[in-house]
Amino acid sequence: MSISFVSTMNQKLFDDYGKRFIFEFVDKASDDINLYIIFEGECPNEIINLKNNLIVKPLMNKKHSKFLKFFGNLHEARGLRVKFFEENGIKKINVVNNFKFDAIRFSFKPFSILQVLEYISNECKYLIWSDSDIRCKKQFNIDSLINFLPNSDELMTYLGRKNNYSECGFLGFNLHHAEFTNFINRMTDIYVTGEIFSLNEWHDSWIWDYVRLEFEKKKTKFKNISNKGFNHEHPYINSGLGEIFDHLKGPTRKKNGWSQEKDYL
Repeated sequence: MSISFVSTMNQKLFDDYGKRFIFEFVDKASDDINLYIIFEGECPNEIINLKNNLIVKPLMNKKHSKFLKFFGNLHEARGLRVKFFEENGIKKINVVNNFKFDAIRFSFKPFSILQVLEYISNECKYLIWSDSDIRCKKQFNIDSLINFLPNSDELMTYLGRKNNYSECGFLGFNLHHAEFTNFINRMTDIYVTGEIFSLNEWHDSWIWDYVRLEFEKKKTKFKNISNKGFNHEHPYINSGLGEIFDHLKGPTRKKNGWSQEKDYL
């Protein structure tokens, strides 16, 4: 059995927290677990030959390039929202940025997953998406991760939340599932065709849930690994994954470098 991780980042995210994630990962992961970094822009020299199980590739996905060509110059696709309201009988306009509609920002994840499939061997059974704002807390190996991965009849594991969209800092894919290729192609086609702009929200967590629910209606099985974190806003660290990793969800945790004690159940 073989497991690979994939993440993506640009130079700013690399400087902010991505570099720390990479160095902690290669220090704490067993040598038989690969980490693929799909880098947006020129790859920093300091990580290119850091370790044998770290593979760094530039983002070069034709479908993603097509999406950016068609929609990348639209301010609305980058989260700009225009709202009309009335104040003291006067109609006014409020222009704000809302991350839930930043389709461009969150598009890099699914297309990075699609691209990394070009490099992974057929023997690799599991692919784990990891956000790059992750801290690796202790040594881990394949056995440490197996409970957070799909069973043979399940396509994907995810961190569901009660009455909210899922938290997608960790996604575990069964690459040998019969529907996996259809699933990832459906996910990326939503972007390329522009269908994403017809949905209620445009960020990646909403889209992953949307496509997952489509496939569940066709009886494809998925696995919610949130455990007791299902009722918490921060399911990642309360799912059991928190024993190995910390997810610096939101600006406060990123600034502090760790989740807060009150985040844990």
